Amino acid sequence: MTSVRNEEVGNPNQALTAELTAQAKLYAARMRLQDALDQADALEAIREVVANLMGSEQLAVYKVDKQKAALWLYWSFGIDPNKYAVLDVMREPHLEAVLDRKIVTRGDNGDDRLLSVDDPVTALVPILVGGEAAAVLVIFRLLPQKRIFEAVDRQICEVLSNCAGRAIEPYRA
Repeated sequence: MTSVRNEEVGNPNQALTAELTAQAKLYAARMRLQDALDQADALEAIREVVANLMGSEQLAVYKVDKQKAALWLYWSFGIDPNKYAVLDVMREPHLEAVLDRKIVTRGDNGDDRLLSVDDPVTALVPILVGGEAAAVLVIFRLLPQKRIFEAVDRQICEVLSNCAGRAIEPYRA
């Protein structure tokens, strides 16, 4: 009788479990980033959060060079660093929004291509230091078993945006 009732109301136990899982992921992401011991550990924390909680093992962190309107590769994991050494802000329309502190994910505004690069990009995340975008986290393709970028993944991007500054400027963040 209980299983029929749960099916009729959309299985509240499943919804509760999903909500608790999402909250646990957000807490784990925040704590891992805040507990980073130094700059190298903060970069490793970013990799762990993206890989273990979001499902991507291809990511890059770019430092913002406002004078040259460019993003310079600072650190990466799972990509060819020679292929993605620099991103020209003027040639990448989505980067302006990211530099204005907005998270951009694939499918926002109906656009599936976030950057004009060969590999698919799932999300562009500003890393904030002192309220300004000091760097941009580029999350490339998701793992094959991860079909979609979920709402909790976007929330984790917000945590990364606000808590990963130590990886870029450890003494200001």
